[in-house]
Formats: sequence, C-alpha cells, structure tokens
Amino acid sequence: MNYRILLVDDEAMSKKSLYKILTGANASYQIIGEASDGEEALLIARRELPHMVITDISMPVMDGIELIQRLREDGHDMDIIILSGYGEFEYAQEALRHGVVDYILKPMKPEQVLGLVAKRFEHFMKSRQTAIIKNQLIAPISSAAERIGHELWIANEPGMRQEMNRLFGLMDDNGVMQDERISLLRDAASLIRNRLQPQFPHEAWEFPYESQSYEQALGSFAGWLEGLLNEIRDKRNWGKRGVIHQAIEYIKANFSDSELHLEKVLAPLGISSTHFYHMLMEETGMSYIAYLTHIRMEHAKALLEHSDLKTYEVGQRCGYPDYPHFTKRFKRQIGLSPSEYRKNMQHL
Repeated sequence: MNYRILLVDDEAMSKKSLYKILTGANASYQIIGEASDGEEALLIARRELPHMVITDISMPVMDGIELIQRLREDGHDMDIIILSGYGEFEYAQEALRHGVVDYILKPMKPEQVLGLVAKRFEHFMKSRQTAIIKNQLIAPISSAAERIGHELWIANEPGMRQEMNRLFGLMDDNGVMQDERISLLRDAASLIRNRLQPQFPHEAWEFPYESQSYEQALGSFAGWLEGLLNEIRDKRNWGKRGVIHQAIEYIKANFSDSELHLEKVLAPLGISSTHFYHMLMEETGMSYIAYLTHIRMEHAKALLEHSDLKTYEVGQRCGYPDYPHFTKRFKRQIGLSPSEYRKNMQHL
C-alpha cells in the first residue's frame, strides 16, 4: 500500500532533500507531486488526494497557513506536516491550530523527518486495516441485529440472548480498536431500534449510551435488551393468556408434524381461528404460519449446529419431508442455505 505524499516548498533544494530522504527510506512512500507555492499545491492536492502534505510556511502567492486553511475548508483530512524556520514559531503555532500533525524545523534532520512520517504512516495503516475489518463486519452485524430484533419481537428470551452473544463474538478478537467496537455496538442498537419501532413505537428503544469502556458498553447493551424484552412482555400481557400458551406449547411439542394445520392446534382449545389469530399476534407478533415456521427454523438451526444429521434429515425432523422445500424455506428465513449455515457456525 503506497502512502501518497505531496511536497510543497519554494526552495528547490529543500524539496530535493525531502524526496531523497523519503523515497530512500521506504518503498511505500510515493511522492505524487511537488509544488513551489500554496496555490499550485492546492490544485495538485485536489487532483491527487495525497495522504500527507509536507509544506513550508513562508511561500509566495499563497503561504502554508492559507494552504492548510483551504485544504480543511475543502474537507480534506490528510496528514499535514509543516516546515518552519526558527523565526517562524508563531506561524507554526497557528498552523497547529488548523489540525497540523507536527512540524519540522529547518535545517531538516533526516532522522526527524523519517520519524514523523513513519509515525503517521503506521497510524494510516492501522486506520486502513480497521476500516477494512469494519466494512467486513457491517453485513454480519446487520444480520445479527435483525435476528435480535426478531427474537425480541416474539419475546423469546433464550433466542435473544443467543443472538446477542453471537453479536458480541463478531466484535471480539478481530483487530478493531475498543472505540470502534463501541461504535459498532451503537450501530447495532440503532438497527435493532429501527427493526422494532414501526411495529411497536416506544421511547425505550433509544440506547442510553454514555462514554464508557467497551466492557461497560457490553453490559449496558445487554441491560438495554433486557429492558426492551420486559417492555414488550408488559405491553402484550405476556403469560396471562392460558389458551395461547397451551397452543404455543402444543406447537413446540408437535412442530415436526408436517401436517400440523391450525385445525389440529385449535381442536382441544374451543376457540375460533379468528380469535386465536388476534391473540397469537398480540402475544408473539406473528401469524400462525410465521410462528410455526420460526419454531421449525430455530430447531433446524440447533440441529445443524449441534448434530451430525444430514441436512435432509434435519428437514424431516423439523416438519419438512420435502428437502428442496426445506432448503428454500430455510434460505428465505435465515438468509443462508442449511449447508451454508452449518459451515458458518463451524467457523465461529
């Protein structure tokens, strides 16, 4: 990975010395342009987008201070190091207020130049690696947040905790700094809130984050989910409908029956399908077919993770004797085929 550097100085020998010092020290240091004043440097910077600018303060046409101001006004956040003489200390102080990372006194000492540039290059590489890892985590974290939101919505505490722990596992031991992990955790909280808000608007969906360590943030996140779960249960009078709980227990005990039609569930309960539908929606947030499918998929996931059954055997045990239908249904529900899901779980 090249570290692109722009050299700006009206003294030709100064630029020549910098060029020699930098290119001779590290093959990753690429001089993408040289300028003799700030105006010329601004044009090159806008075109080439360097990672670093090393600029003199005193130059004709546009001095180093104005160049730095113009670059920041353009929104460029590249590293900037200034070159200054002993009589330009006040200018150097002003430059530092504009986000300059450091300054080099003339006459330049090669070891000082290389030390400063190496430090910024190391920071650049770490930031780049973190960005790559974060980009790779966006999709799995989004999926994890979606699953947590789903488990919350149906008030499935074991499922919520399982998905929460998987989310935490995604962010552990992956090279992302703690501040970035906290940022990812807040992103996950926002996704969960967005998942729930349309169905159940409530002020409690806001994640009450305060500045804290990553370990404290994990505890706050877990406590926040627990609060959401309790809110959902309270709003739905969770556990106060004996008929619905009988139906749910029956579904959980007989989900492997491929012919588990609603009539079978309702037969011993003595209630109409319309009344049952409304109660089940209030209790779980799902229709009968959606809830039955959820129970089957959760059991299928557990078998794929913790058994050596062939995927078609998993389908059969979960009420899907037709293997292609099971595969299609599983992928639509989970986002992966059964074999892909098992392979992913083996790598966690």
